[in-house]
Amino acid sequence: MQPNKTVENALATVGAILWTVQAFPQIYKSFRTKSTKGVSAHLMLIWALSALFFMVYTITRRLSVPSIIQVHFSFVVFTTSWVQCLHYTYGYSIKKALIYGGIWTVVCIGFEVGSIFGLWAAQKHGTELPMSVYGYMSSVASVIGLLPQYYEIYRFKEVLGLSYSFIFTDIVGALFYILSLSFRPSLDYSAMVIYVLTAGMMVVIIILAVILNPQAAKRRRLEGGQTTIATNPTPGIKEKAGTLHTTPSSSEKINSHLDASDSDSEPESGPSTPTGMEAHHDVPILGYSVIETLHEEPVMEYNAEAAKKV
Repeated sequence: MQPNKTVENALATVGAILWTVQAFPQIYKSFRTKSTKGVSAHLMLIWALSALFFMVYTITRRLSVPSIIQVHFSFVVFTTSWVQCLHYTYGYSIKKALIYGGIWTVVCIGFEVGSIFGLWAAQKHGTELPMSVYGYMSSVASVIGLLPQYYEIYRFKEVLGLSYSFIFTDIVGALFYILSLSFRPSLDYSAMVIYVLTAGMMVVIIILAVILNPQAAKRRRLEGGQTTIATNPTPGIKEKAGTLHTTPSSSEKINSHLDASDSDSEPESGPSTPTGMEAHHDVPILGYSVIETLHEEPVMEYNAEAAKKV
């Protein structure tokens, strides 16, 4: 394509806007759910490091202004997401997490300023190789940063925590940046590598989500069904078990009846007659048919005359 600075800046501006807002859905999701489960803190930290190298590269190479602004903003949002991971995942207090984030930012600012003046000094002496090294280091860090995220996906067997808006916005923004590089006088291979790799590895995450997330949802449904069966047995079995547990045995009934018959004490209202026992002690007189049903053993009938003699 013919070099066109206006088109390059226009496409780069769109890409910068998309990459500027890309991390907001991720930060908002982590804040709303109070969780960064499934989001790799190492991913955010390494991507902030990648942005640091690219910040130096965009300034020393004098790329488009939108690209320079965007990469600095990306550094801020990746650092913010890293601080969220420290707080939600690792249990750091908000104060401690912010202190770590502040120290990291100050160190990176000093590194950026020193690198810029050092690379410009080398450029004046006709040495531009260090600039390219910064660009490729940014690309390498961008790729390495996604490896911990792939490990999180492997560990949970699904894509958790990541905002899909963050992923899609990142891919589309990279595509606009790739198009903008096509209108430069000479193709910047370092920038092209980082944009292509970023978009490609995000596409891989989407593919993994399409494959793994339905499988994980199915596993949770099956596990939920097994838990329900284990905690809620069949009602008939439960009722039957309760009946067997609470019903007194036949031997207990017979012993209770014989103990009442052998008692020498009299009720308060009269002698120990069958009528008196029934009225005051409520001891049931088991009929022959009931005992026969339970143990099929004969029981002697109650003899009032014998009881009086005793």
